[in-house]
Amino acid sequence: MILHYEKIGHGSEILLAFHGMGQDFSCFQKFAQTFDNQYTTYLFDLPFHGKSTPGFAQKEEVVFSKNDLKLFLKNVLEQHQIQRFSVIGFSMGGRFALATLEAFTDRINNVLLIAPDGISENFFYIAATRFKFTRPLFRIFAYQKERLQTLGNVLVRLRLLPESTIRFAQKMLDTGPKQDQIYYAWIGFHQLTFNISRLSQHINLQDVKLTIFMGKYDKLLPLNAVTPLTKKVKNCEVIELPTGHTSLVEKVREYFLKLSTHQL
Repeated sequence: MILHYEKIGHGSEILLAFHGMGQDFSCFQKFAQTFDNQYTTYLFDLPFHGKSTPGFAQKEEVVFSKNDLKLFLKNVLEQHQIQRFSVIGFSMGGRFALATLEAFTDRINNVLLIAPDGISENFFYIAATRFKFTRPLFRIFAYQKERLQTLGNVLVRLRLLPESTIRFAQKMLDTGPKQDQIYYAWIGFHQLTFNISRLSQHINLQDVKLTIFMGKYDKLLPLNAVTPLTKKVKNCEVIELPTGHTSLVEKVREYFLKLSTHQL
C-alpha cells in the first residue's frame, strides 16, 4: 500500500508530517518551508487523500492498518537512510502520528500533535465504523445531507454535540467527492486505535518529548480529549492557542517562529 509524499527542506533533522481529514500534504507545506534550513520534512498524503492509494474509485471499503503504515514507513526510512526523526500530525493525522510513534518509539526524538484525533475514542466514530450492522446507517447519513441535518438538529437539542461540530460535518460532506472521501476514510482508518497506557509506557521508557497544541475555541477536539495520554507521559507539554480547529496548523507555525531557536 503506497502513500504519496513530498520532501521539503534540507535540514539535518528529519520530520514526518501527517495532515487532517479532507486535506493533503499541502496542509504542512508552508510549515515545512518556514523551517527548511533546520528540517527536512516528508509530507504524506493520507490514504484516500491527495495522490495516495488506495483510492475509492472502485467503491470498495479498504482498511488501512497500523501494520500497513509501519511497513510503508519502514521502506521510506530505509530508502532515505533515516535513522532518527520527529513526527507531527494534525487532527486525523494525529492517529497516523501516534501509530508511527508506536511502531518506531526507539527512533523518534519529538512528537508534535495538533488537536490530535485518536487519544480519546469518539462514541459516534466507533458506532459508525466498527460494526458491520452500523456502517449502512453511516452511509445513509454521509450521503444524504437532509438526514444528516435532521440527525444533527436532534443531537444539538439533546446537547450531545455542539452546533459548530454539526456545521463542520456539513461542510466536510457538502459534495459527492467529499462524501466518498469521508466515508471510505472513516471506514478505512477504524483500526488505528491505541492502548494509551501501553503507549505512554513506551514513550516514557524512550524519553520521547511530546508536545500537544490545542485550540482554546476548538469545539471539535477540546482540551480534555488529550488528557488520557498527557496525564501518563512524563516529558509532555500541552500548549493552548487562542484559535479554533481549522487554523491551528498556521498558529503553531507562528508560535515556533517566535522562538529564537525555532526548535520544534
